[in-house]
Amino acid sequence: MSRTVLHVLDGTAALFRAWFSVNERPAPDGVEVGAVWGFGQWLGKVVRRTRPTHLAVVFDAGMWTFRNEIWPDYKANRGEPPDDLVPQFDLAYDLCVALGFPSFRTDGYEADDLMATLARRAVGAGLEAALVTPDKDVLQLVSDAVCVLDPKELDAIDGPMVKERFGVEASQLVDYLALAGDPTDNVPGVKGVGPKTAQALIAAFGSVDGLYEDLDRVATLDVRGAKGLGDKLREHEEEARLSRRLVVLDEEAPMEPEIRTLGDLRLRGTPDGADRFFSRVGFPSPLDS
Repeated sequence: MSRTVLHVLDGTAALFRAWFSVNERPAPDGVEVGAVWGFGQWLGKVVRRTRPTHLAVVFDAGMWTFRNEIWPDYKANRGEPPDDLVPQFDLAYDLCVALGFPSFRTDGYEADDLMATLARRAVGAGLEAALVTPDKDVLQLVSDAVCVLDPKELDAIDGPMVKERFGVEASQLVDYLALAGDPTDNVPGVKGVGPKTAQALIAAFGSVDGLYEDLDRVATLDVRGAKGLGDKLREHEEEARLSRRLVVLDEEAPMEPEIRTLGDLRLRGTPDGADRFFSRVGFPSPLDS
């Protein structure tokens, strides 16, 4: 990447990862802040390694999103977050504010949707985007101007790597997942269609729409069970189209707080009053280490 890069960090995923890897650490008032401390250490590492000029941290605003209106069982296989972690979501957000990092969470939307929206706006303004997240759904955004960074080592994942992993282009990932499903998020897909079959179908038809426009041709494909596959796909068309709606990211998500221009995402240093936050949680700024 040679142009100005907007780095967008998945704060929710990073906080969960810190929760599972950091020991308990109470603040002076007794509130547990171990995950927030670990999250802060990760933020410091990312900033030191990438030296961003433009940055945003995005969070889920809650477990319910517009996708639950489409499919009530979306992510229903995931339990509630641990009690000690719940108050740390707000503290993690406050940590980012104390560090001067533009931070966002929007009711009814996932952090992934905010990443997609910011990436679209960055590319539209002539910037590139680096999305730091472990979520495979975000790989659908990978292009010449957008890459995904693994949050552990910050290694870049580009289009050829997506193709090697899933057997489809990044732009076709939503169609692949619509057919194969995604048990991680409880996305149903088409019953009986696994990864290999989904790859073959996308290779032949390009997309879910292309598949259902020419469904009779499925029987001629060189895939196992091709003769009955068309009937199976016809029977479960509703699930395929539903699944695609669940996995495609919203690139027009409202941003809270609102962004006027991408200049709002330029890092401008630690704001006044940050010391009060670090006194409250009982650890120094991770940018000082």
